[in-house]
Amino acid sequence: MDADRSGRPSTPPGATRRGRRAARARLITTVLAGVAAPLMLTAAAPVASAADSTPAGATPPATPAESTPAAVVDQPNVVLLGIAGLAWPDVTAEDTPTLYEMAGSAAAGSLTVRTVRSRTCVVDGWLSVSSGRRATDVYDTDADDENDRFCRQVPEPSPDGTGGAVVPGWEALVQQQEDNSYNAEIGLVGDRLAEAGVCATAVGPGAAMALADSTGRVASYQPFSGEIDQQLLSRCPVTVIDLGGLPSPAPAGSDDLTEEAALETRRQVTAGIDQLVARILDELPPDTALLIAGLSDSAATSVPLPDQPTPIPPAGLRAAFATGPVADGDDTFGGRWLTSSSTLWPGLVQLTDIAPTLLTYAGVEDPARDVAGRHWRPAGEHAATSAATVAELTGVDQAAQIYRVQSGPFFQVLGIVQVIVFAAAVLALRRRSSYGSIVLRVVQVVAVTAAAAPVASYLANITRWWRYDNPNVVLWTSIVVSTVALTVVALAGPWRKRAYGPPGVVAGVTATVLAVDVASGSSLQQSSLLGLSPLVAGRFYGFGNIPFAIFVVASLVAAAALGQFLIDRGRSRRYAATAVGVVGLIAVVVDGAPQAGADVGGILAAIPGFAVLVLGTLGARVTVPRVVLAGVGATVLFGLFAFLDWLRPAGSRTHFGGFFDDLLSGEALTVILRKAEASIGTLERWPIYGWLVPLAYLLILWLTRRDGAAAMAETVRQWSLMRYLVWASLLTGAAGFAANDSGIIVPALLLTVGVPLGVAAVAAAQRLAPAKLVDDAELVAPSR
Repeated sequence: MDADRSGRPSTPPGATRRGRRAARARLITTVLAGVAAPLMLTAAAPVASAADSTPAGATPPATPAESTPAAVVDQPNVVLLGIAGLAWPDVTAEDTPTLYEMAGSAAAGSLTVRTVRSRTCVVDGWLSVSSGRRATDVYDTDADDENDRFCRQVPEPSPDGTGGAVVPGWEALVQQQEDNSYNAEIGLVGDRLAEAGVCATAVGPGAAMALADSTGRVASYQPFSGEIDQQLLSRCPVTVIDLGGLPSPAPAGSDDLTEEAALETRRQVTAGIDQLVARILDELPPDTALLIAGLSDSAATSVPLPDQPTPIPPAGLRAAFATGPVADGDDTFGGRWLTSSSTLWPGLVQLTDIAPTLLTYAGVEDPARDVAGRHWRPAGEHAATSAATVAELTGVDQAAQIYRVQSGPFFQVLGIVQVIVFAAAVLALRRRSSYGSIVLRVVQVVAVTAAAAPVASYLANITRWWRYDNPNVVLWTSIVVSTVALTVVALAGPWRKRAYGPPGVVAGVTATVLAVDVASGSSLQQSSLLGLSPLVAGRFYGFGNIPFAIFVVASLVAAAALGQFLIDRGRSRRYAATAVGVVGLIAVVVDGAPQAGADVGGILAAIPGFAVLVLGTLGARVTVPRVVLAGVGATVLFGLFAFLDWLRPAGSRTHFGGFFDDLLSGEALTVILRKAEASIGTLERWPIYGWLVPLAYLLILWLTRRDGAAAMAETVRQWSLMRYLVWASLLTGAAGFAANDSGIIVPALLLTVGVPLGVAAVAAAQRLAPAKLVDDAELVAPSR
């Protein structure tokens, strides 16, 4: 591709491909606009509300009269410094005085660098900047027919004799992106800058990757020499500088001397980079923003021997700074938290946010087009001192690491404890023990406690446990105290005299806590053990798949308990069904609303389940056509949510609007296939659940059949909606498996919470039943 030094190229292949896709999207949009005009008129009020809730700093849509060529818009310049591996524990007053001082005076935040692989290498990071989506290096750079277990050096670009350079091996990198399902178009930033006629300078090999166009060529390139002056920084509106990276810590299990030597080397390198940052700050031209990003988990590492562990350090949050003018307004960053519309999490931005940030500074029209992220912007003020800011962000990273290590075991321990206790109880009761009543009481207490533990893991975040010197102690103490408190309330109130009382209370509290949380920013889910992980980076607000599973089963149980209570009080089934339907409607709206749960797959899973429960409350037959009709209704409601969210500005859309945009651009099938692949892949990653969940489904269906276990028959006698509740929950879990990329984890966690709620009801029903009906030997025997 020909281009002059000003960056005005002929149309690159990537731009042509995007142009065709955009034309197709415009055609489909025109047709939909005519069909959906009446809907738009009736939906005007909620759309206006959504627009009014646009986060500060989001770009409003331009009207045609306001449209101005990007090159004419007066925008501040921007300089991006990439430092592979830079994390907040590296920022200290002794080793990095410049960065440390910036932590108190500039905007600061954690940077999640998750890409295609769980550990991000330096090449992955720079390519993700280039594409605005998760990108990856080629998997086999050393040609040994195995995926790499190391991070290679960023290849040095080859000068082209015109002041530019070409990144070697670019074609292989393009092919690698096409082989995965994240639709990363490396070279997108370079293409869009060139299309807008915006000059951009790359300094260092990583920066060349970030600013190269879709052919691998960067128009203005300079090797890094350490001599960076104001003239260089003023050459173009956009400047990206590769400052190298930090050596990895010693591998886990190393002796003390090895760990200390690796730490000292890292400190020395970090101190040298800090001095470079200080020089760049001194030379920074007026009205120029400076962005600093620790854009990967690791710089280049050595190639390990076959019997050695990978030298790539575990995934972690990295450091991000911003100072100077904000990209899309008259504001400046100052001492505030960094955030973006892609995370809505004060103090957290994504690696994929860097591309739209650079494009916004460049004045490129629609900078969020074809990228996954959104531009950086400031949120609320952070602590006034560097020490407090660094301590807070270091604690957030520590919380993310605790989630990475302990979330899985917490989930598994919940299930294992239940299996052991409930199996032991069945054996004890089968022996016609005289302690049957005591065993039933123990089973009820354990079941209620197990059901209360998940919501307690969210309530623990109220203590902000990651701020303490011993975060693990504070975390687990908070979980235990909250679990015990909720268990006592559930078992001690007047509702304890009804089989559905204690499980209904626990479920109601769980659903209410999660609903309030997602409506107020999801702070209780952030890095909680069953919440949202910034390292996984699948979701940062609303309902993740695991919280959704807990929320929906809690909502179903609470609705069934409320419906039964109304029936027991003499209300008609129609009245009770209306109450159940209202609870279901609230749950679906909370789950699906872009300003709350923003859960794309949750609507498709929840509505059929609540439909079954409403039908059962009415006393109507639950038939396949009725369930299918509920599924169609869920799809229609999902489409409405997606369409209304799509009408909002691109920078303010949630997952719904993004999916609708993918539908218009023809990429929706790719997204669906990726999610389906991820869902099915959970059966390989978690084979134990792939076996246990179907077996649990069959066992539960066998126990709840009309001639099933006597204990269930007695429970249904006292809680007539119990059988419909079981069917609704199992259906929701199956639909959740199909509609979410967490796959088998959704029904597994639904069972982990739903089973103890059900067992608590069964145990209570046996204790509350007339003496002649309580035959311990028949608890798991067929009823007669």
